[in-house]
Amino acid sequence: MLHRPVPLFAPLGRYDVVIPCHNRAHVVADAVESMLAQDHAPDHVIVVDDGSRDDSAGVIRALADAHPQVTALILPRNVGASQARNTGAALARAEWIAFLDSDDIWLPGAARTLLDPKVAHDHDIVVGHFARVEGDAAPQAPECGWDGDCIRRGLASGGVIGPSWSVVRRAMVETVGGFDPSFHNCNDWDFYTRAGAAGARFARIDACVALYRTVAGSRLVNDTAIGARNAARVLAHPYLAELLPVAH
Repeated sequence: MLHRPVPLFAPLGRYDVVIPCHNRAHVVADAVESMLAQDHAPDHVIVVDDGSRDDSAGVIRALADAHPQVTALILPRNVGASQARNTGAALARAEWIAFLDSDDIWLPGAARTLLDPKVAHDHDIVVGHFARVEGDAAPQAPECGWDGDCIRRGLASGGVIGPSWSVVRRAMVETVGGFDPSFHNCNDWDFYTRAGAAGARFARIDACVALYRTVAGSRLVNDTAIGARNAARVLAHPYLAELLPVAH
């Protein structure tokens, strides 16, 4: 790959944040506030309420009233995380987009680390580490599913990248048409696979940037069966299928 030189005193990339929310009234403010607290602040934080049945819409509206950087988008019905992300991304204008799940949070300094020009300048997707948090327990050791080597082999092994601990150039989001709404889960795995097939340049940094939290809330019914079907769909993509052994 031909690497472009990083301009002297290159500024940190500007970014917008998209947070899809469904029945997360009890935690969505944590997600938003973790972004607003970044020492490299986002241009905008776009929070999309995806037809919640709890008071998520009210919490999101209050956040927008209190913070001029926050935009509240209240969808009249549940359309799923993929379409909620796409709806928010359509309003983004910055060079980069961070897709943060509403039950996760960015750690202090995450934006400055992910968007460091020495890495981000020559890449389209930058991936950090995350720490799992189960309920009220302490964060576990930082991890990252991708080892930083061949991204194609990494994606062929599973959904190794999550939206909450990565940033994506807005141009790449537009190139691949965003997230596929037909995926009710595995949508992030499918997204990064299509980005890889489109020539996206991935980089991994050795820094923990997010807490991946398991909190109370609704889950997909029959999630295991749906997940297995969607995983098979992702693995059937030509970008990955060529690397997999042929079944006899």
